[in-house]
Amino acid sequence: MAAAVARLRSAGERVTPARYAVLHVLDAAGLADEHLTAEQIGTRVADVEPSVHRATVYRTLTSLAETGVLSHVHLGGSATVYHLADPEPEHHHEHGHAHVQCHVCGRVLDVAPDVFDGVAARLRDDLGFVLDTGHAALLGTCRDCRTP
Repeated sequence: MAAAVARLRSAGERVTPARYAVLHVLDAAGLADEHLTAEQIGTRVADVEPSVHRATVYRTLTSLAETGVLSHVHLGGSATVYHLADPEPEHHHEHGHAHVQCHVCGRVLDVAPDVFDGVAARLRDDLGFVLDTGHAALLGTCRDCRTP
């Protein structure tokens, strides 16, 4: 979380109570390997900082994503989950984190950024298509849901 606050300040952005609360919630979620929607973040922010209105949380998520402090991933349906961006983006794959989602239980898993490199190369070579795994989760079935 300290890296996210430092990134905000280095970009000339203020660290408001709403921003701090959102960063706190996402930092805790990251430590617990959770991926939270805007609604879930709003609920948790209300517990941490009750004076922050839910609409402010949504605006804060947008502004933090625009400044590169947060990343978001679109899941199946219309859900989007947020997480703190890597403080050292040069250590990431050019398309950011990759994610997969179980279509049975809804669990979202982080995968190594290079796991889709072979598929991405084939799509680029065969179709001229550039795959961006950083903004959408690929759907499948997790180990727990596959096991009878």
